[in-house]
Amino acid sequence: MVFPYLFPLGIIPLILPIAAVGVAIFEGSVRGGVFGLLTGMLCDASFNQPLILFTLLMTVIGLVVGVISDTLVAQGFPSFLVTSVIVLVVVAFAQMFSPLFFRGVNFPVLFKTAIFQTLIAAVFTLPIYFVVRALGRSIQKTT
Repeated sequence: MVFPYLFPLGIIPLILPIAAVGVAIFEGSVRGGVFGLLTGMLCDASFNQPLILFTLLMTVIGLVVGVISDTLVAQGFPSFLVTSVIVLVVVAFAQMFSPLFFRGVNFPVLFKTAIFQTLIAAVFTLPIYFVVRALGRSIQKTT
């Protein structure tokens, strides 16, 4: 709710995908998928997109990142940063699909917006990393 007032150019960062990546990395594929489902439903309710786009995309992202985190990559900031940027690019290009093919918006305009949205959202990876890591550690201590 605050971001439209902070970014007057109309490019609002998506930070929920970064949070979903963090939960998937630190909590695994099941919790990552569930959190991805919840964040996807929240994004679908908040944005003027096709209703199922974020719900499906974020669920798949949570599951895939969780599996990759469990098997291939370390649970640290470099992995989190690279995975978050990749996910932000995927989400930005998924958002571009409908305007590009159904509304006839020019690709350079959409590409520029996607790059700026990804860069602005990537700034939030550091604070989100510390929050998600701390929450992950507190959950592991209680179980």
